[in-house]
Amino acid sequence: REQGITIDVAYRYFATRKRKFIIADTPGHIQYTRNMVTGASTADVAIVLIDARKGVLEQSRRHAFLASLLRIPHLVLAVNKMDLVDYSEERFNEIKDEFRNFAAKLDVTDLTFIPVSALHGDNIVNRSENMAWYGGSSLLHHLEEV
Repeated sequence: REQGITIDVAYRYFATRKRKFIIADTPGHIQYTRNMVTGASTADVAIVLIDARKGVLEQSRRHAFLASLLRIPHLVLAVNKMDLVDYSEERFNEIKDEFRNFAAKLDVTDLTFIPVSALHGDNIVNRSENMAWYGGSSLLHHLEEV
């Protein structure tokens, strides 16, 4: 924990008018992959967070691969920190294309890409005015409808 990494699975519960949710926040560090698998083993949706500055990293690919092995039917790639790349559609599309090439090798049937800025709430609950180029739904709306 002193290194600023998640070790255990942290569960958070919330509900909207449409659905009840259990979020399992799992570790990303390779050393704790077993904990990630434990947390994801009963999931209906996997959300893989990507830092817009860093792009698709090994751990992102590993988590998507494990999600496909666990046969999680829905995979969301949330490209976070879009505010730090000036809400760039070009950067979002680069990450999307790179991940699509990787995901083509996996057994993923439902793959959704959502650009977000968790810090500023962009595309988390409501659509963001900062990313008018994005035609999809917010993360919460997508989760309610999936």
